[in-house]
Amino acid sequence: MQTLVYLATCKENCSIRKISEATGISSGYLEQLMIPLRRAGLVEADRGVLGGYRLGRTGITCHDVLSASEGDFRPAPCKECQKNGMCKTHQIWSLLQSAVIDFSKEVLIEELAIHLVERGAGGGI
Repeated sequence: MQTLVYLATCKENCSIRKISEATGISSGYLEQLMIPLRRAGLVEADRGVLGGYRLGRTGITCHDVLSASEGDFRPAPCKECQKNGMCKTHQIWSLLQSAVIDFSKEVLIEELAIHLVERGAGGGI
C-alpha cells in the first residue's frame, strides 16, 4: 500500500531505489512486490535511464492493492474449532472480514497521497 501511495505523489517515473529510500522498504522486496502489482495493472514500468515505476491507472482502491499483493483477505479462523456456523468467534471474524473489505473498496490511493502532500509529507512516507 505504502508503495502505491508514494507513487501517487510522484510526478515522474520512480526507480526502485528512490521508492526504497522514501518508504524504507528494501529494494529486493520491492522488486518482488512489483510483479503482482504489474500483473494486476496497478503499476506500469519503463526500462532505461528515465525508466521506473508509475501508477497504472487512476481510481486504484486499497482493496485493489491488497488483492493484488496479498490475495483474498481471510481473518484467521479459530484454531481447531469444530463448531463452524455456531461459533460466535467465527461470526465476529466474518463481520470483521466484511467490514475490512467494504472499507478498503472505498479508500482511493490518490486520496491517501493527497493527504500526505497536504500535510507537507510530500513523497516521503
